[in-house]
Amino acid sequence: MSTGQKLLDSIAGWFQDFVSADSVKTAISVFFILVIGVTLVRIVFIMTRRFSRKVLPKRSASTLDKLIKYGGYTIVALMAIKKAGVDVSALLGAAGIAGIAIGFAAQTSVANIISGLFLFSEKLFSEGDILQVDTITGVVKTVDLMCIRLQTFDGRLVRVPNETLIKTNIINISYFPQRRFDLWLSLPNDCDLRLAMDSIQHVIDSEALALKEPAPLIVLDAITPDGTNLLVGVWFLQENLAAIKNNLIPAILSALAEKGIQPQARRLEIQEPVKSGGLQPVQSSDSVGSSEFFKKT
Repeated sequence: MSTGQKLLDSIAGWFQDFVSADSVKTAISVFFILVIGVTLVRIVFIMTRRFSRKVLPKRSASTLDKLIKYGGYTIVALMAIKKAGVDVSALLGAAGIAGIAIGFAAQTSVANIISGLFLFSEKLFSEGDILQVDTITGVVKTVDLMCIRLQTFDGRLVRVPNETLIKTNIINISYFPQRRFDLWLSLPNDCDLRLAMDSIQHVIDSEALALKEPAPLIVLDAITPDGTNLLVGVWFLQENLAAIKNNLIPAILSALAEKGIQPQARRLEIQEPVKSGGLQPVQSSDSVGSSEFFKKT
């Protein structure tokens, strides 16, 4: 028998084996797995995309869509390969070992993603809001599954991981349209407090940016050896923050000065660590500028 005849016989035998009943059943099963699996992935993908577009930022929704899409297709492909008779146990074993290694290396990233999903579900903030996270205050520029990025008011970009956000207090400064500006004054104990309060009230009533509702408040907080602490609270709209501060503070100080009332400087204490691990106060000079007559709370 010639070499060509042997080759033809081998091809014929392989073809007969390929088109056997079992092979046909396997091929049909693989086909249905692919068709049904891809269809299900598409349905889940479309439903998830509609939901994510409503509750998640654009970039985060796009990342979640890709995870579902490519993850689903990978599962369907592995099922089809296994049904075709290919042993995927070794491949799955290697993938499992690699997954464990990647999991240990990326546990922080996974924690950030999970934290991000919780934050997105609560809808505490969105792009454009002004957030205070610990000592950082800035405008939210982007919201991702891993982190958010804040632009501070001095032009810096700060990346805050979602895991940090879930563990700390977050203040959304721009969440409500109205805010209250608190001004603390320390007045001499021997001054006419009623006259001082009336003068401050007149300044507030004359300020166009100060809201009438909620009503402003003037409260005597405490009397100390250094002076009488007075709290002045004025409500305003978010967009008028800088203007209300620049208008009210000079006006109140000028009104008090016209009545012969000079706010006193507060005694400042700075806490510094000592070797024992505690804190000791370091007293500063009693003479400070007028900017120390008040503090924002």
